[in-house]
Amino acid sequence: MPLRRFRRQYEKLSEFERERIFGMMEAEWSARRIARQLDRSNCVVRRRWDQWIREMSFTRRQGSGRSRQTSRREDRRIVRNARVQPTASLAAIQTQVAPSLEASVSSQTIRRRPGEEHLGSWCPLRVLTLTPTHRRLRLEVVPRTRKLNCSGMEPGRL
Repeated sequence: MPLRRFRRQYEKLSEFERERIFGMMEAEWSARRIARQLDRSNCVVRRRWDQWIREMSFTRRQGSGRSRQTSRREDRRIVRNARVQPTASLAAIQTQVAPSLEASVSSQTIRRRPGEEHLGSWCPLRVLTLTPTHRRLRLEVVPRTRKLNCSGMEPGRL
């Protein structure tokens, strides 16, 4: 169990937790007490408080994080192709979009961009068809249903 507790310390703070730190600091709780309460390290609590004092905001700075490989225009093109052809596969979208992109884009990027616009996959679930051998074996295992004779049954029970 301690491993889960330690792992939690390395997760990103949610916006709710950031504001909660601010509220507890305003209530004059110590950084150590807040860290224990939220199951985070003291450094994280102090850094968020220092950021609040410096910038008066808890939000992440613009541009922090990894830079995107595609521009906004290229992202819009990927999303537009996903909207126009909702049943197209990622590979099909990638081949259509690839000539217009400046750099080669991974299939993971193609998968992420529609997801960021809350577009899910519309592809129907594909199931392999049964071979004649499988079909025959399946029918042998499943008991054959008998035709029921309904003549002797009461009319109200049907």
